[in-house]
Amino acid sequence: MASEIKRVAVIGAGTMGSDLSLLFALYDFDVIVYDKSKTALNNLDEKQKNTIEELRQMDLTKKSFEDVQDKITIADKLENVKDVGFILEAVAEDLDVKRKLFAELDKLPREVVFATNTSSLRVTDIAKGLKGGDRIGGMHFSNPPILSLMVEVVKGEKTSEETLQVISDVAERIGRKPVVLRKDVNGFVNNRILMGAGNETLWAIYRGEVTPEELDASLRAIGFPMGFAEANDIIGADIVLAVSKHFVEAYGKRFQPPPGLLESMVKEGRLGKKSGKGFFDWSKGSPEIDMSLAGKYDVNRAIAGAANEAFWVIDDEVADPKTIDEIIKLGFRSPVGICELADAMGLDNLLNTLKRLYQEYEIEVYKPCPLFEEYVKKGWTGKATGRGFYKY
Repeated sequence: MASEIKRVAVIGAGTMGSDLSLLFALYDFDVIVYDKSKTALNNLDEKQKNTIEELRQMDLTKKSFEDVQDKITIADKLENVKDVGFILEAVAEDLDVKRKLFAELDKLPREVVFATNTSSLRVTDIAKGLKGGDRIGGMHFSNPPILSLMVEVVKGEKTSEETLQVISDVAERIGRKPVVLRKDVNGFVNNRILMGAGNETLWAIYRGEVTPEELDASLRAIGFPMGFAEANDIIGADIVLAVSKHFVEAYGKRFQPPPGLLESMVKEGRLGKKSGKGFFDWSKGSPEIDMSLAGKYDVNRAIAGAANEAFWVIDDEVADPKTIDEIIKLGFRSPVGICELADAMGLDNLLNTLKRLYQEYEIEVYKPCPLFEEYVKKGWTGKATGRGFYKY
């Protein structure tokens, strides 16, 4: 039972692993952190001290790092990960790396439950060949996990109901809302929607149509907690590049990023927050966005991209509009869901935006989902007509 789990392990001491292990410790779990990189383990204390300080400045915790430091121990050998009831994997977004790791973890006692925080791979593919494939499920946190209140809990083809329940219960014990997805697809829901919008913004930056600051000011002005350039920096250009490659393999060229943009950022070490510089300079903390630049970017473009992918998610029978909106509101800390927002703006208006961009640039990033076109053809254009994603 999840309530009996007191000791957990987080595999990976990078930015995500650091935040996740700290999150468990803040909720009174004893945590072992394993990483094959001694450098990552040596930097863990400093990263977590900085994170705690950010949380304190936002008045999200009263605890200091010293209050939770004794809850976290490190291991530089995988065999030292033992006597735990739950293991969360947060290593590189590489299928071979993850499968090799779980092949080793599969040797642990059967009662240990596994979860993967993959953001773009299928749980089923990661679990392939494991004797204990029934005890691994998806546990995808939005970035940054220390702030996001939502966890996508994903059922792979062999994931047992007991495993899903344990992962959901663990999520609740660390103050997160589990949203269970029973169809296992690359990127689940949250990342597909965000990449549907974010990819358009990368193309806009690449073509010189907008600067990162103009983009983010425009998106913040309509209520987004952050823009996509800042989100890219928080996630990391290397991670966004890896996710893009997996999405292109799974879904085709509608997720094709602009050629060379992310690659050059990675090559130059401009990974984002974790390296101190990406689209923005993070050396002195979070970037200050000049809100006088709002309006320099047509936000309909990003919203149309997100709505388009929402239609693909529905067409793939992964989630309904209500579930999509719950995930986006909690995961992206947005006051409104993408389906609600699209209905308010008018699906016909958003579809026309896509068609105009598709005609102008002739790339599949802007090609409308057939279900999107079907809705508009039927007159289901949103709140004004009484039917869109939702019935009114």
